[in-house]
Amino acid sequence: METAKEILKIQTPEHVGFKYVLAGLGTRSTAFLLDITFRALIILCIFLAVFMLARLLPSLNPTGVVTSLPRTWLFALGVLAYGVVDLGYFLIFEALWSGQTPGKRMQKLRVIRVNGQPIGWLESSIRNILRAVDILLGFYPLGLFVMFLSSRSQRIGDYAAGTVVIVERRSNVPMDRTRLRSTSKLNVPDLELHLSTLEPKEYQLVRSFLQRREALDGKHRRELAGLIVHRLMKRWGITPGPGISDESFLEEIVGVYERTRKAI
Repeated sequence: METAKEILKIQTPEHVGFKYVLAGLGTRSTAFLLDITFRALIILCIFLAVFMLARLLPSLNPTGVVTSLPRTWLFALGVLAYGVVDLGYFLIFEALWSGQTPGKRMQKLRVIRVNGQPIGWLESSIRNILRAVDILLGFYPLGLFVMFLSSRSQRIGDYAAGTVVIVERRSNVPMDRTRLRSTSKLNVPDLELHLSTLEPKEYQLVRSFLQRREALDGKHRRELAGLIVHRLMKRWGITPGPGISDESFLEEIVGVYERTRKAI
């Protein structure tokens, strides 16, 4: 059973409530070990590639055109690549994958800001630059100590960046396509035509709602779904068939949009 310490409750200025399950030491440590393994494999591949290039350089240069190119340049390039991977692995993945690394994704964890918004390059940079402080004197002794005392399981980098690590509770989008197709009809024959005018930001809004709805309380979940559906129906001048819930309508929109646009 979830305790008060394990739950992060966020109230937006629009009075919409979100609840997130905070990641504990166990899952975060597992994700970190996975990321360390992936990072080591990437670095190993880089040095193997540099070593092979250094061995093959003489055979690739029979004319001697590039004999002035010392092999040390290749190793310098390898060291530079190592530095980029070592320092940028967490920073780049979290910034580009909206708070996730390969290890976090496997453990279904995500870094978000304390206000519930996705993190960006700034937050990712701050929390990962300060990782060096968390790891002082060994394998994260200071970071683990601070996380243990924190009510939100935050390490020093999280405090500085204003971030927390949560456990994702995502449902598939759409949730139940079989049920939707078999029990209801949307009565929108030109839905694909209407969706051709759907802007990417509108698609992302609908998809984001469907992915995050489990974190909403029932009242605000219904209100948000209704507002999004009303906005789309007013713009397109359409009406779903009887008995269609707002969420089912949004699920169908995402399904058709992804099928026609091959969206990711």
